[in-house]
Amino acid sequence: METAIERGLAGVVPFRFACHRCGHCCSGGEGFVWLEEGECERLAAALGLPLAAFVDRHVRRVPDPRDGRPRLALREAADAPSGGRCSLLEGRNTCRAYSARPRHCAEFPYWDGVLRDPAAFEAARATCPGIAVVVPQVVRERAHAELALLYAELGGPRVGAACCLDRGRDELHATGLEADYAAAHARPTGACRLGPGAPIACRIEDGEEGLARVRSIERRTGYPAAYGRLADLLRGRGFALEGGGA
Repeated sequence: METAIERGLAGVVPFRFACHRCGHCCSGGEGFVWLEEGECERLAAALGLPLAAFVDRHVRRVPDPRDGRPRLALREAADAPSGGRCSLLEGRNTCRAYSARPRHCAEFPYWDGVLRDPAAFEAARATCPGIAVVVPQVVRERAHAELALLYAELGGPRVGAACCLDRGRDELHATGLEADYAAAHARPTGACRLGPGAPIACRIEDGEEGLARVRSIERRTGYPAAYGRLADLLRGRGFALEGGGA
C-alpha cells in the first residue's frame, strides 16, 4: 500500500509534509470539513457531549459544491472575526478533539486535489508551513551557493549567551531556503547550534534587507518560496531540536 509520504512525492508538485500543529489549516479561510458516518458520534464522545448537543453546536448541513448533495460538515466558530476558524478550536488554534478528528482533517494535505492540481497545491502550501516542496538538486546547489556568499558577506551569527533556538524559538522566522541550508550545513559554534547554517535573523538585528536578498536568490534560482517559524521548518526537515522546549 502506498504511504502518505510516497503519495506526496508522486504529486503534481512533489512534496514532503511535517505537521507544525499551527492550526492554519483549521482557521485560514472558508471551506468545508466533511463528516463521514460515525464521526459525529466519535467527536461527541471525545468532547464528553451528548450526540444531539454536539450536532447542535458543531455540525451544519450544506450542499456539496461539486454535486449539490446535502452533506454534514463541521461548523465555523460563530465569534470568529472572519470565516474559516473551526468551532472545535480553542486557545492558540488547538483542536479540542484532535485524537478523534475527522478523516478529512487527518488526511490533509494528501487530498486528491492537492496531489493532482497545481493551483490547489499552491493554495494548500500558502496555508500550511509544514508542506515542503522537493527542490531539484541543481536548483538547490545553485541557491545554497548564493546563500553561502550572502552569509559570508553578513558575517557569522550574533554572539549571545544562548542559541536563538533556545531563547527566541517562537519569534525566530526564516525562509524555506534558509531552513534547507541550515539542515544541511548546521555545525555547533559556541552557543549557536546552527553555526554556518544560521539564518539571516540570527546574523543581523534588522533582517528586512537581508530577507529581501534571500527572496532575490529564490527568484533567480527558481527556489520555492516559503516562510515560517524556523523551529517548525527545521523539524519538517528532520533536524533534531534539542533543549529549549520547542
